[in-house]
Amino acid sequence: MIASPERRYDFLTLGETLMRLSPPANQRFDQARLFEIGVGGSELNVGCLLARLGRRVAWVSRLPEGPLGRIVDGEARRHGVDTRWVRWIENARLGLMFYEPGPLPRTSSVIYDRKHSAASELGFEDAPWEALVQASAWVHLSGITPALGPSCRALVLHVAALAAAAGKPVSYDLNYRATLTNPEDARAALEGAAPHLRLLVLAERDAQNVLGFAQEGEELATAIAGRYGVPLVALTRPPSAVPGTLLLARGAFRYAPRLEVEVVDRIGAGDSFVAGLVHGLLDGDVDLAIRFGGFAAAIGLATPGDINYLGPEDMVRFHASRLGGLER
Repeated sequence: MIASPERRYDFLTLGETLMRLSPPANQRFDQARLFEIGVGGSELNVGCLLARLGRRVAWVSRLPEGPLGRIVDGEARRHGVDTRWVRWIENARLGLMFYEPGPLPRTSSVIYDRKHSAASELGFEDAPWEALVQASAWVHLSGITPALGPSCRALVLHVAALAAAAGKPVSYDLNYRATLTNPEDARAALEGAAPHLRLLVLAERDAQNVLGFAQEGEELATAIAGRYGVPLVALTRPPSAVPGTLLLARGAFRYAPRLEVEVVDRIGAGDSFVAGLVHGLLDGDVDLAIRFGGFAAAIGLATPGDINYLGPEDMVRFHASRLGGLER
């Protein structure tokens, strides 16, 4: 029997985390004879950054017993994430993600090898969900998890409903992955969760191509809020878009700062954006949420790996609007 949580969390999340394998020095897959090992999963990426910011974070998942599972668990814990609610599964597998960076004019690419992983069968029996929700100030879910399998989809909708019933804010990142699901199933999962959401985060291209909206920018965010009844809609937009990435909060628009970024790694920037948003919203500061979300995403783009290593010195620079340059 799983014990009930004994402490309060600022942030609760759940989902799969993968081992990431990347060719070194921007090599192509065909060239590579070595791979660099990393760890990444959308929900855990968000949790790690929030833990680095001093938030109390719990992450629930399934991991395979053995060294591969311990790599993921150790990475989460080194950032301060509480992994006591992870369920360890004997003779199970850890999902893999192969990532090839794509400096221009190349295109970055991802190949998944995650079918039948331990986390793909995450379900009701894996944690004391009601107690965990009650012990948490915020619950975060992703559209990736429902795409992993029937038990994951049922669990995401169950946790969203539990949180809403307990009066806890719930965020949902659409996180559409064409290699995992299709537009119809992604829409259905969102529609099931939408009545319980405080914050919906999505890319403009996914709102158009997956959810079927024709608008863009502010009109698009307004249409999304109207269709799904979500009080907060965060819309990420291409760098050339004017206005850029924005947050619609109960009829008022706020905009992420436009920052010059040297892109080092595209994976995980959206998760950094979500973490920045939630960090501000936990403080009840909508203006801080969108400004810090944009800043965290920029730091993520300029940092190798899925997990954002943003630290206290970066927070000082953020509040001082002092970016780039050399400090010594």
